[in-house]
Amino acid sequence: MKTKLHFTRGEWAAALFLLTVILASNIFYFFYENRRKPPCDVHQYETLFQEFAQEQQRLSDSMWEARQQSRTQFNHERPKIRSDTLLPLQKQARKPMYDIVKIDLNSCDTNDLLTVPQFGSKRAAKLVEYREKLGGFYCYAQLQEVYVMQNIDTNRLKDYLYINKHKIKKLNTNTATYKELVSHPYIDAYLTKLILQHREKNGSVRDLEELRQITHAYPELIEKLKPYLLFN
Repeated sequence: MKTKLHFTRGEWAAALFLLTVILASNIFYFFYENRRKPPCDVHQYETLFQEFAQEQQRLSDSMWEARQQSRTQFNHERPKIRSDTLLPLQKQARKPMYDIVKIDLNSCDTNDLLTVPQFGSKRAAKLVEYREKLGGFYCYAQLQEVYVMQNIDTNRLKDYLYINKHKIKKLNTNTATYKELVSHPYIDAYLTKLILQHREKNGSVRDLEELRQITHAYPELIEKLKPYLLFN
């Protein structure tokens, strides 16, 4: 027989049973989650920590004693070097493995210059090119006139290069053409024009002093031209 809610007694019994199960589950979950857990006792691990630290210290001391014994044994077994034999060994170590062969700055080519420290193909080519225009070098300071050489210490190059002044190519002031004169790094177009005008009107230039009077060149320039000019 159904009730006013149109449920049978069996349906009412099942609903009550299901409600009871749900309520019992919630009560069980509430008490399970909220029960007090026993606190963790940290003091029980202090003894283990102390024993571990003592063991680590014992191992460290053992390793230190083993190293000391090994060093002592090595020092006893190592052959002693006599002090009188040490000096010759030091002298022998300082001896260079090969002798530096100097090259002539006024006759070398680019391949020769590549054997000199701090010289690459570009720097060697520029130096040889300037030397050909100049006619040769008569002092190391002239190397600074090449822009690729301005950051190099020329004093260090003396260990690898030497200058043979006898190989300097000189320019005959009285027979050189306009192109030959103006191509020299120390002679500009104005100086060349004055020399040629004097040759046409008065003949040959006798010496450097007359050249200075003709061109009104400053003494430093005349001194620089001295190794390169002839007055035949």
